Amino acid sequence: MIRFRFIGRSVLAVPLLFLVACGGGKPKLHPVSGTVLFLNQPADGALVVFQPVQSGPESAMPSGTVGADGAFSLRTAQHGVGAPAGDYVVLVTWYPPNARELDKPANKIPARYGNPAESPLRATVNPGSNQLEPYRLTK
Repeated sequence: MIRFRFIGRSVLAVPLLFLVACGGGKPKLHPVSGTVLFLNQPADGALVVFQPVQSGPESAMPSGTVGADGAFSLRTAQHGVGAPAGDYVVLVTWYPPNARELDKPANKIPARYGNPAESPLRATVNPGSNQLEPYRLTK
């Protein structure tokens, strides 16, 4: 009887310990906001994606859409508002609102900003709230 209780409790404790150690699969997120300007004008409708510098198969890719004032805030799909702490390559693409209807929609900004190997944009997300310096994109 004592052996059964010990084994029963152990069977329940192992998954619980695993969930606690892994954070339940949800990364700790920190609020991130910033501004994207192209030729000193708000990039209204542009998509901003933060790609982790040290990415793995389970890496989160926080993203946000730029508003009419040029501001964006990040959200991590399936996890909520914010981004995990770490270093990121920042990718920006800006297609017309009807891009899905077009045969070959054109990116309104240079392609280098959407290419992880070429983008000059970087960010570090720290624990706590993060207000980033504006990203000023040029031709």
